[in-house]
Amino acid sequence: MQKFDDNLLASYMNSFWGYGNPNANYWFVGIEEGGGASFEEINQKIQLWNKRERRAIDDIYECHTEHIFFKKDAKLQPTWNKLIRILLSAKGEIPNTEMVRQYQITELARKNSESCLIELLPLPSPSTKDWIYGTHSDNSILATRKKYKKVIGPKRCEQLNSLILKHKPKNLVLYGTMYLDWWQQIANVDLTPHTIDGKIACFGKSAQTSIAICQHPVATGVSSNYFHEIGKILACSWVKTN
Repeated sequence: MQKFDDNLLASYMNSFWGYGNPNANYWFVGIEEGGGASFEEINQKIQLWNKRERRAIDDIYECHTEHIFFKKDAKLQPTWNKLIRILLSAKGEIPNTEMVRQYQITELARKNSESCLIELLPLPSPSTKDWIYGTHSDNSILATRKKYKKVIGPKRCEQLNSLILKHKPKNLVLYGTMYLDWWQQIANVDLTPHTIDGKIACFGKSAQTSIAICQHPVATGVSSNYFHEIGKILACSWVKTN
């Protein structure tokens, strides 16, 4: 049975947050990165992270060696597609498919960009039903997904709060309403619910940051317009206060 280097894997869990520019105006926080369907894929990812000096936040293009979502005429990545629509709408644009595609190819989550993609839980997984780490690691925390979330989740919430206070992003979007309890801890402000196209979103504001909690980009029945409206509401928050 192939096994991870558990010391390296533990360092990755404690240190890696995602992709982009930590000083960006737009932070998007999800529950965990997709992918990771095989030992080989995950091992390649953590070995590359090690070679790239174990950066907490890295350039998304430089960390994806196949670059399938960054080539000319690339397909839209389903999650990024809707996050980009939020960002462009917040900037006053009216997003269309080609605008989103070009933003994905050239700008999203690059090291000097205006965006940052953060994951609360550090290990990639194709879905919440998949868990191969218990088979390929001797770390007891990784025996089951349930134990991993119970141990790692609260710790990462505290660390993410510290990162947000340090970098003070102008806009913070937390997506996936099934994780509302965690998002409320991280937002740490009073939240006002809104209904957009029949779907719930919540908004709040700290001294430095406008905050939105929204549906997951690949949730069933959520329209592109829903995400456009999220961006517009974020923009209006700053118009009213600045």
